Amino acid sequence: METSRHISFAILAILAFTALAAGALLLEHTGFFAGAFRTEILARVDAWDVVSARR
Repeated sequence: METSRHISFAILAILAFTALAAGALLLEHTGFFAGAFRTEILARVDAWDVVSARR
């Protein structure tokens, strides 16, 4: 009897996802995606914009 060497689709999908994630992480680390995963929030809060609860 010959045994099957079939690889499960779930295992193949996990391996593919891991390879893609590692590649994206490496590209981000090397600066290829410089700024793609960072966001600067520029905001100004003035005294009249602040709402406070007063009794």
